Amino acid sequence: MKKNKKLYAIAAVLFVMIFFLSRCLQNRPVPDPRGSAFAPSQTCRQCHQAIYDSALLTAHFAASAKVTPGKLQGNFNSGNNHFTYDSSTRILMEKRDSGYFQVLYKNGQPVLARRFDIVFGITHAQTALYWQDDIAYELPVSYYTAAGWGTSTGYPPTAPDFSRLIGRDCFECHSSYIKNKENSSGSYFSGAEVNEQMEQGSLVYGIDCQRCHGPAAQHIAYQLENSGTGKGKYIVQQSSLNRQQQLDQCAVCHAGNDRRKLKSRFIFRPGDMLADYFLPSTQPDSVRNFDVHGNQYNLLKQSACFLQSNSMTCTSCHNPHQPSAKSPSYYSNKCMACHSEAGNNFCTTTPAPGTSLKDNCIDCHMPKQVSGAISFTLSGTEGISAYLLRTHLIAVYTDKKQPLKSRH
Repeated sequence: MKKNKKLYAIAAVLFVMIFFLSRCLQNRPVPDPRGSAFAPSQTCRQCHQAIYDSALLTAHFAASAKVTPGKLQGNFNSGNNHFTYDSSTRILMEKRDSGYFQVLYKNGQPVLARRFDIVFGITHAQTALYWQDDIAYELPVSYYTAAGWGTSTGYPPTAPDFSRLIGRDCFECHSSYIKNKENSSGSYFSGAEVNEQMEQGSLVYGIDCQRCHGPAAQHIAYQLENSGTGKGKYIVQQSSLNRQQQLDQCAVCHAGNDRRKLKSRFIFRPGDMLADYFLPSTQPDSVRNFDVHGNQYNLLKQSACFLQSNSMTCTSCHNPHQPSAKSPSYYSNKCMACHSEAGNNFCTTTPAPGTSLKDNCIDCHMPKQVSGAISFTLSGTEGISAYLLRTHLIAVYTDKKQPLKSRH
């Protein structure tokens, strides 16, 4: 009897130990797929909770996301969830037990369904991808914040198409990492043998802290062992970079995609120079047509404000840790840091009655313009709908379209 009690006691202790050990293993952070130099993204929150939580609300963090009800935009209610191609062909956005789907209907019958697996974007528009055989494809209908459901950019409004492949290059600006799958020989395809299959589990969604501050595992280990030592070690502070390095940090994704790439953007680290990642353009900037989508840096660097400054960078106006959707007056206050009536470089335009120039420099000197890179058609309409984005070419405009003067 005593022996049985002893065995029961040992079994109970072992059960408790196994239970708590399993809980510990479940709660351990998953290793970062980028390698041991990187820390799981959420570990930054241990010491930087306010900054981390604010960054979660930014467009950078929402550059890509796994589809969940809270991440997916657009109306899925009947009557507001469709795109019609013709009298017999339409796509419905549907919520099913296994997720959210774009479903192709022909003559009222469903013939093809593809799930919303990943979404890109949140502020102006949101497009979605689906996985098939570890290859990502773009869904043919996207959601536009100001307009509703429309064709994904470049897709025809006359016939549905589910076959557009989205390669790793797109993920380089819309995520923090994703790994290509190895081929049968155990090596990676390169050159002409581009392998578009990717390891879904390696995807690090959004633009996380380490895309801008560098790998953080060593920093976190040091800080946990040496708390209260002041300035962090083994992490890149933007203030430690020179002006061009700070600009290139943003330009790696905000300088367009019209130059041949030499290296993956995933390799880019704070302090690297953009010239080492792309071949120079064969055309001078003065004749290159920079679109308002994805070319913010190239537009900014032609602006008189930028050319006359020795310190102006993207963060002069944008705080990357906070949502960028601010009022015109917020950004106008940034302008006031350099432009003032006392400095004799203030706007001479006569404001409309009841308004103040100081409240809105932006709509006149950085007007919204039609993007030539993004085009879409709304259901039941003909022609291309305008996709407006604010230009970063700060200038004096004649009709809010063409700059009358960009250099002084």
